[in-house]
Amino acid sequence: MIKVRNIMTKNVITITKDSSILEAAKLMTSKSVSSLVVVEKEKPLAVVSESDIINGIVSKKIKVKDVMDKEFMTTSPLTRFSEIVKSLREKKIGRFPVVENEKLVGLITETDVIEATRDFTRFHQIVQEVILTIFGLATAFFLFYFSPLGASVFG
Repeated sequence: MIKVRNIMTKNVITITKDSSILEAAKLMTSKSVSSLVVVEKEKPLAVVSESDIINGIVSKKIKVKDVMDKEFMTTSPLTRFSEIVKSLREKKIGRFPVVENEKLVGLITETDVIEATRDFTRFHQIVQEVILTIFGLATAFFLFYFSPLGASVFG
Protein backbone atom coordinates (compact mmCIF):
# COMPACT_ATOMS: atom_id res chain seq x y z
CA MET A 1 0.00 0.00 0.00
CA ILE A 2 1.33 3.42 -0.97
CA LYS A 3 2.00 5.70 1.99
CA VAL A 4 2.25 9.48 2.21
CA ARG A 5 5.98 9.11 2.94
CA ASN A 6 6.51 7.87 -0.63
CA ILE A 7 4.92 10.84 -2.41
CA MET A 8 5.27 13.81 -0.06
CA THR A 9 7.53 16.79 -0.65
CA LYS A 10 10.31 16.46 1.90
CA ASN A 11 11.96 19.89 1.71
CA VAL A 12 9.06 22.04 2.86
CA ILE A 13 9.38 25.80 2.56
CA THR A 14 8.44 27.29 5.93
CA ILE A 15 8.02 30.68 7.52
CA THR A 16 7.43 32.03 11.02
CA LYS A 17 4.19 33.65 12.11
CA ASP A 18 5.96 36.94 12.85
CA SER A 19 7.32 37.30 9.31
CA SER A 20 5.80 40.01 7.17
CA ILE A 21 3.41 39.38 4.30
CA LEU A 22 6.03 40.86 1.98
CA GLU A 23 8.64 38.34 3.21
CA ALA A 24 6.15 35.51 2.65
CA ALA A 25 5.35 36.73 -0.87
CA LYS A 26 9.04 37.03 -1.76
CA LEU A 27 9.75 33.56 -0.37
CA MET A 28 6.87 32.01 -2.34
CA THR A 29 8.06 33.72 -5.51
CA SER A 30 11.73 32.79 -5.07
CA LYS A 31 10.92 29.15 -4.28
CA SER A 32 8.07 28.86 -6.84
CA VAL A 33 5.55 27.53 -4.33
CA SER A 34 1.91 28.39 -3.76
CA SER A 35 1.91 28.00 0.02
CA LEU A 36 4.14 28.03 3.07
CA VAL A 37 3.84 26.09 6.28
CA VAL A 38 3.97 28.40 9.29
CA VAL A 39 6.14 26.78 11.96
CA GLU A 40 7.36 27.36 15.46
CA LYS A 41 10.25 25.12 16.51
CA GLU A 42 9.58 22.75 13.60
CA LYS A 43 5.94 22.30 14.65
CA PRO A 44 3.36 23.39 12.05
CA LEU A 45 0.98 26.08 13.28
CA ALA A 46 -0.84 26.94 10.07
CA VAL A 47 -0.62 27.17 6.32
CA VAL A 48 -0.41 30.46 4.43
CA SER A 49 -1.39 30.38 0.76
CA GLU A 50 -1.18 32.76 -2.18
CA SER A 51 -4.77 33.85 -1.59
CA ASP A 52 -4.00 34.60 2.08
CA ILE A 53 -1.07 36.75 0.92
CA ILE A 54 -3.22 38.58 -1.62
CA ASN A 55 -5.83 39.28 1.07
CA GLY A 56 -3.18 40.70 3.42
CA ILE A 57 -1.03 42.62 0.92
CA VAL A 58 -2.88 45.90 1.49
CA SER A 59 -0.56 46.79 4.36
CA LYS A 60 3.12 45.92 4.42
CA LYS A 61 2.98 45.87 8.21
CA ILE A 62 0.62 42.91 8.36
CA LYS A 63 2.26 39.76 9.66
CA VAL A 64 1.79 36.21 8.45
CA LYS A 65 -0.03 35.40 11.71
CA ASP A 66 -2.73 37.92 10.73
CA VAL A 67 -3.68 36.09 7.53
CA MET A 68 -2.56 32.47 7.97
CA ASP A 69 -5.14 29.70 7.86
CA LYS A 70 -5.19 28.02 11.26
CA GLU A 71 -7.87 25.58 10.10
CA PHE A 72 -5.69 22.92 8.53
CA MET A 73 -5.15 19.21 8.88
CA THR A 74 -1.88 17.42 9.36
CA THR A 75 -1.17 13.86 8.39
CA SER A 76 1.35 11.17 9.23
CA PRO A 77 3.99 9.80 6.85
CA LEU A 78 2.29 6.42 7.35
CA THR A 79 -1.13 7.59 6.15
CA ARG A 80 -2.40 5.58 3.18
CA PHE A 81 -2.61 7.28 -0.20
CA SER A 82 -6.31 6.44 -0.45
CA GLU A 83 -7.02 8.31 2.81
CA ILE A 84 -5.34 11.46 1.48
CA VAL A 85 -7.31 11.26 -1.76
CA LYS A 86 -10.53 10.89 0.25
CA SER A 87 -9.68 13.93 2.41
CA LEU A 88 -8.80 16.01 -0.65
CA ARG A 89 -12.14 15.17 -2.23
CA GLU A 90 -14.45 15.33 0.80
CA LYS A 91 -12.89 18.07 2.90
CA LYS A 92 -11.65 20.22 0.00
CA ILE A 93 -8.21 20.56 1.61
CA GLY A 94 -5.43 21.24 -0.90
CA ARG A 95 -2.37 20.58 1.26
CA PHE A 96 -1.44 18.62 4.33
CA PRO A 97 1.67 19.24 6.44
CA VAL A 98 3.16 15.82 7.22
CA VAL A 99 4.08 15.53 10.89
CA GLU A 100 6.07 12.89 12.75
CA ASN A 101 6.80 13.20 16.48
CA GLU A 102 5.21 16.68 16.37
CA LYS A 103 7.80 17.87 13.82
CA LEU A 104 7.21 18.85 10.22
CA VAL A 105 8.76 16.24 7.92
CA GLY A 106 7.00 16.95 4.65
CA LEU A 107 4.06 18.38 2.77
CA ILE A 108 1.60 16.63 0.52
CA THR A 109 -0.39 18.68 -1.97
CA GLU A 110 -2.97 18.10 -4.66
CA THR A 111 -0.12 18.26 -7.17
CA ASP A 112 1.70 15.40 -5.40
CA VAL A 113 -1.48 13.32 -5.52
CA ILE A 114 -2.05 14.07 -9.21
CA GLU A 115 1.55 13.17 -10.09
CA ALA A 116 1.39 9.96 -8.06
CA THR A 117 -1.90 9.01 -9.72
CA ARG A 118 -0.37 9.66 -13.14
CA ASP A 119 2.63 7.48 -12.20
CA PHE A 120 0.34 4.68 -10.95
CA THR A 121 -1.61 4.85 -14.21
CA ARG A 122 1.57 4.64 -16.30
CA PHE A 123 2.80 1.68 -14.24
CA HIS A 124 -0.58 -0.05 -14.64
CA GLN A 125 -0.45 0.46 -18.42
CA ILE A 126 3.07 -0.98 -18.60
CA VAL A 127 2.03 -4.03 -16.57
CA GLN A 128 -0.96 -4.55 -18.86
CA GLU A 129 1.26 -4.35 -21.94
CA VAL A 130 3.72 -6.87 -20.47
CA ILE A 131 0.90 -9.28 -19.62
CA LEU A 132 -0.59 -8.95 -23.12
CA THR A 133 2.85 -9.54 -24.67
CA ILE A 134 3.46 -12.66 -22.57
CA PHE A 135 -0.04 -13.95 -23.36
CA GLY A 136 0.53 -13.28 -27.07
CA LEU A 137 3.87 -15.09 -27.06
CA ALA A 138 2.43 -18.05 -25.15
CA THR A 139 -0.52 -18.24 -27.56
CA ALA A 140 1.81 -18.11 -30.57
CA PHE A 141 4.01 -20.85 -29.07
CA PHE A 142 1.08 -23.19 -28.42
CA LEU A 143 -0.42 -22.55 -31.83
CA PHE A 144 2.94 -23.40 -33.40
CA TYR A 145 3.58 -26.39 -31.09
CA PHE A 146 0.24 -28.02 -31.92
CA SER A 147 0.35 -27.18 -35.64
CA PRO A 148 1.51 -29.74 -38.19
CA LEU A 149 4.78 -27.82 -38.61
CA GLY A 150 5.34 -27.74 -34.84
CA ALA A 151 4.58 -31.45 -34.55
CA SER A 152 7.24 -32.18 -37.17
CA VAL A 153 9.78 -29.95 -35.38
CA PHE A 154 9.06 -31.16 -31.83
CA GLY A 155 7.78 -34.64 -32.67
